[in-house]
Amino acid sequence: MAVARSKQGGGFKTLLRKKNFVYLWLAQLISMTILNASNYAIMVLVEEVTGSTTLVGVAIISFSLPALLFSAPAGVFVDRFDKRLILWGSNCLRAIASFGFVISLLIDSRQLIPAYLLTFLISSIGQFFTPAESSTIPLLVDEDELMPALALFNITFMTSMALGMIIFAPLVLSLLSPFQLFSLTVQPVETLYFLIGLLYLVCAGLILLIPARAFEQHAPRRSAASSEDLATQSLSLFGNIGSEMRQGWLFIRQNKPLLLAVVQLSFAGILLSLVAELATALVTRLFLLPADTLAFVFAPAGIGLVLGSLFMPRITRRLGISRSILLGCVGFALIILLLPLLTLVARSLEPVGWNTHPLFLGCAALIMFLGGIALDCINIPAQTRVQEETPEWIKGRVLALQLMLYNAGTIPVILLTGAATDLLGIDRVIYLLSLAILLFALWGFFYERRYPPTPPCLQEEPEEEYGHEELETETDEISR
Repeated sequence: MAVARSKQGGGFKTLLRKKNFVYLWLAQLISMTILNASNYAIMVLVEEVTGSTTLVGVAIISFSLPALLFSAPAGVFVDRFDKRLILWGSNCLRAIASFGFVISLLIDSRQLIPAYLLTFLISSIGQFFTPAESSTIPLLVDEDELMPALALFNITFMTSMALGMIIFAPLVLSLLSPFQLFSLTVQPVETLYFLIGLLYLVCAGLILLIPARAFEQHAPRRSAASSEDLATQSLSLFGNIGSEMRQGWLFIRQNKPLLLAVVQLSFAGILLSLVAELATALVTRLFLLPADTLAFVFAPAGIGLVLGSLFMPRITRRLGISRSILLGCVGFALIILLLPLLTLVARSLEPVGWNTHPLFLGCAALIMFLGGIALDCINIPAQTRVQEETPEWIKGRVLALQLMLYNAGTIPVILLTGAATDLLGIDRVIYLLSLAILLFALWGFFYERRYPPTPPCLQEEPEEEYGHEELETETDEISR
């Protein structure tokens, strides 16, 4: 397995000797894991209360919409204010909101509107933590350690999704039992949110362990005049967000291979959201198993995601980025198609007790494991292509637009899939989803043949040589 290394050959081992970096990394690992656990918990809660996949989709929208609304303004905010305070404050506020979630559930666990609103609030606060964390990494490592540091944070991001949504939350919900506290009955979901609140406080403590000077050592000192006019400067920056985003979109539109990679990366994220939305329905309606077995059914998928992220660099070097993405799309389409077919075969061979037969469960686990690897074959190569095709001077805008595209695409797809699942059934939706993925793979294959990737020697052009004036002219025309 290829491991990212610094120029001095230290790699991850050197990074893990830096205490301040480790504190930030642990804060990311814990906060992202419990954020995904919180997202999983709201989906399970809605499924148990309503039995509606459409309303589960609304839950997913409640934690996806803030990224679409606040990611760009949050980035501007982080650039202008104390990053340490933002990191600490965002964790404290999410802890308070999580404890509020516990109180809301204890009052009335079947009232979903407060649950949706608190989920939206927690996700909105998280939009400030993520850019503050990303912009802090270069302050805590040397220049030649930046690439392995970013690689470690990227692996942690993928791992935390599996840890939170497939391992931590399902295990807590399935292993804990209700208990009496005074005159109240505390359910496992309420205990989970209480634990999440405590862990957010742990993350806040980890941030406080990083000295304030570590955030200032590379930061330029502002004059008193500029500090006094901070509000005016911030308003000016917020006013320029639209123009900056339009420039980023024009760059993506003119670079066809980059446009394809952005779409493919967004598609991988949407697929992961769909898996989260359909997970409970798949276990309870297709496999006819209790909802609390979801952790054990989907644990192999989480293992596949983690192992796939570790081995994808080697796989991508051998197959190439384009073939890896094509393999991932086709593989994932065929893998999910096997799930309803597996149930049909199992029912015919063992009409009674088919869903608890060891052979059926083993085959389902293998399919889930391969599905996790297939998702990595789409996601990680697409991320690599986006990085390769984007010069540094515009990378922030391109990545912000990719995130906005992902969230904008997630909302209608989630709503449509939820409604289709309730109307048509989970098995028919899986067939349609498999067909849609195959069509997307076919479109991407022919699109790339028409617009091949940029040669490496032409990828890194300075802003002035790219036609910056042309970008500004086109931006002005769009504005008018």
